Amino acid sequence: MGDYCVPQSALPTFPGLDHVVVAGGTPAQWAEMSTSDWTQRLDALAAGVKSSGAHWVTLLPHHGQELSTEEAVKFSEKLLSTSKVVLEDVGHCERFVWHRTAKQSIIVDPSSDGHRRFASVVESMRKQGVDPQSVDEDLLTEALLAPANQDADLVLVLGPPDRMPESMVWELAYCEIVFIDLDWSAFTANHLELAIDDFNRRHRRFGGLDS
Repeated sequence: MGDYCVPQSALPTFPGLDHVVVAGGTPAQWAEMSTSDWTQRLDALAAGVKSSGAHWVTLLPHHGQELSTEEAVKFSEKLLSTSKVVLEDVGHCERFVWHRTAKQSIIVDPSSDGHRRFASVVESMRKQGVDPQSVDEDLLTEALLAPANQDADLVLVLGPPDRMPESMVWELAYCEIVFIDLDWSAFTANHLELAIDDFNRRHRRFGGLDS
């Protein structure tokens, strides 16, 4: 599928698609990318959702070993050197965020273990004195997805359809999932556009089954 250009006025918007998650690659692959590579990848994510009207894009690894402290520091330096991303305190953790426009932000989270991330957020809430009686689904969603304020509508998984991403636990409950068996290094904006096209042809079940 080649590159193409469509006038902005001709681009459709798709109601119901507010938060897109892309799960691909491993923390090790992410750490090997240069600042230039990351600039291109962030631009590809932005271009891929340009016509969708989505306010949030979250990028997660598919699987793999977590980065060591030294590796995490080097990764952070490269990502922040893109001049797009800032490290933002979102209450219970820090996340890399590119506030691309007033209506669209891209979150980059190198956490590859969804269970560990869930446990870490809950422990942070405990240390901050959050009343256990006040913890419900909405509060957990807000803490786990922050700064995004919306459950994932669409998850694009770059990998085989018989393997779910290890980085996601909570986010998979109500989303639509599109698999593209593709290596992380080959990802382009066109693949995200194809996933969004697939999403817009579906009847959403929000975690349920077709009747």
